[in-house]
Amino acid sequence: MKKSFVLRIVFAALLFISITCFGLYIVLQSQNIVTRPGNYGTSSTERKYNILVTGTPGAEAFVRQIYRGAQSTAQKYNCSIELYVPESLNSSVNFQKIFDYVSYVEPDGLIAFIPEGITNVTAPLYNDDTIIPLVAVGQYLPELPQISFIGINFAELGRIIGNEIVSFTGGKGNVCILYSDIQRNLSYSMLMNELFKITDTRKAINIETLRLSSDKNTSEFDLFRQKLSGASPYDLVVSLSEENTVLAAQTITEINQTIKSGIIGLSEGAESRAYYEKEIISELIVINSLEIGVRAVEEIFNYKNTGAADQHIIAGIDILKRGRK
Repeated sequence: MKKSFVLRIVFAALLFISITCFGLYIVLQSQNIVTRPGNYGTSSTERKYNILVTGTPGAEAFVRQIYRGAQSTAQKYNCSIELYVPESLNSSVNFQKIFDYVSYVEPDGLIAFIPEGITNVTAPLYNDDTIIPLVAVGQYLPELPQISFIGINFAELGRIIGNEIVSFTGGKGNVCILYSDIQRNLSYSMLMNELFKITDTRKAINIETLRLSSDKNTSEFDLFRQKLSGASPYDLVVSLSEENTVLAAQTITEINQTIKSGIIGLSEGAESRAYYEKEIISELIVINSLEIGVRAVEEIFNYKNTGAADQHIIAGIDILKRGRK
């Protein structure tokens, strides 16, 4: 009897220890699931924080590069990085719908590319009406609450393009500068003013500016094709957007199998880089969008940890040309 009682006591003690250890294991594992780092902040990884990267469909290539840069910081800050680009957004008025979606999902921080022409947008809010921490990229809207803005120094960009035009042409030749409707703004004016300060010193450089939309049926596009296929084509085509860089490369490829005109393009995505690798585009001026993604995440967590962040950050600019990586 006494032996049986002792065995029951021992069994109960072992059972209690086993249950306690199992319970402790479950608690530790649940904590580990929440905090352990995963694979570059994909949506399937559970992290402590969630950062959303967003923008318009027209800038998707650029936004995806920002997203890639932000992803590279995911493990460091224990955060998942999500990308949201709506399938259809053909009006600047509808940009507010993006911020409305952000308010719905309530991320811990937002990195948003705001294109030129956007006005009168309301900042995304949490349910308690506090503002979601926002790092804005692209257009600066002073009335929009944002912890940081990452933009381009358009004056410096103009000087870079001007110097590359002089270097490529040797100081003489016919040059066409392509721009789009949306670039008729102060930023474009600053860029062109600095560009012409450099090229105007070379009287043998003849520069023509041409608006080029994505619609290949426009009269401006017909004029561009005629000039490229004429007896004296442009010596150099300079594009001020990713979209027009790709259009110029496609058009020159269609018209000239031997490609008589050089192209200096502004790159914001992979498509223009592909034409550069094929040696159709001569030079690419690259806005370092990967760096933008990294800096944007850093700014969000600086703000979370200290309550402060840099108000304005200038994006880096790189130049790719033959013999240089």
